[in-house]
Amino acid sequence: MQCCKFGRRETLDENVFEDPRVRRMFVTKVLLIVAINLAFTSAAMAICITTRPIKRFIEKHWYIGLIATIIIFIIHIMMCCFRYLFRQSPIKWILLVIYVICHAILVSFLAVRFSPLLVLLAFGVCAVLVAALCIFARFAPCDFTSCYTFIMLIGITLILLGILGFFFRSVRVVYLGFGVFAYSIFIVYDLQLIIGGKLHKRQYDELDYIIASMTLYHDVVHLFMFILRLAGWIDDD
Repeated sequence: MQCCKFGRRETLDENVFEDPRVRRMFVTKVLLIVAINLAFTSAAMAICITTRPIKRFIEKHWYIGLIATIIIFIIHIMMCCFRYLFRQSPIKWILLVIYVICHAILVSFLAVRFSPLLVLLAFGVCAVLVAALCIFARFAPCDFTSCYTFIMLIGITLILLGILGFFFRSVRVVYLGFGVFAYSIFIVYDLQLIIGGKLHKRQYDELDYIIASMTLYHDVVHLFMFILRLAGWIDDD
């Protein structure tokens, strides 16, 4: 969840982006980038959990996942403070590639801790849930883009539960369950920012397709990670 998740809304005369055709092209571009990113991440994860030497390497060099997390955090800060970088070529594409590689590393380092069957189950549940959320975001009568304060409160609550879960084992299951709920809300919120139109108070600018795709990709990946960790917790019990 980044602080730069929303765009601004302009009048029809000021912004050609209000043209439905232009908006559809934007949505298609964003979803295509997200699909490619997710395909790469899924392939990398599959290779890591099915190839024994790579799996042993990951288990031995666990700190690489921490480095990837730090890089992702830095890019999030850049998305908030240096938004113009994500509108300039080739910088935006370089940042996108780094962002996706770091997420692929993070997911792979998590997935090797679980059985391939459990990973596949979590993958299927995530795919079905994301498809349902896409349909809901498109046809929901409510506008989540106007609920930015509510979204921020969910993010803060998730962080606090994560801190408590680090010290108290009994809180972790609550944290994981709430994480699935939180990222489901984030996905709907981001999808409505991408869809835009007159029914939504906020929307992404036409030039922000890289930020839009990175944000949605981030949410889907973390939704999968929360589902996988929750499934692993239930399986252990």
